[in-house]
Amino acid sequence: MFKSDRVTSCYDITDIGHVERIIVGSTQPDAIPTPEENQLKIDKLNTYLQTSPRGRIIGTERSFSLVRIGEHQVVLEAVAYHIGFKRKPSWIKPSAQEKEFKPEVDLCEVEKIIEQNR
Repeated sequence: MFKSDRVTSCYDITDIGHVERIIVGSTQPDAIPTPEENQLKIDKLNTYLQTSPRGRIIGTERSFSLVRIGEHQVVLEAVAYHIGFKRKPSWIKPSAQEKEFKPEVDLCEVEKIIEQNR
């Protein structure tokens, strides 16, 4: 019998409760990020992978396209990283979309449902 000195870390996809998506690179020809902006995204990715609770890369998307603008060709390359967490870390700030989201509730419909279930 062989014994392994390595401890295998089992990670089940069903344990993931929160996913963050970070895009590094260019996806739009009119908004090509500077090297500093890309470095900030890479630093953010490293923070997600190293700070507790640690995230894990659960998927990647690779994008490559050539766009012709007049006589010029623009190369767009990007990698999107999907980082999975068991729970949403408290140090991740909500995005502007999450802050603005307010579900619309029709109070009349709620009252009808309550009356039907009595």
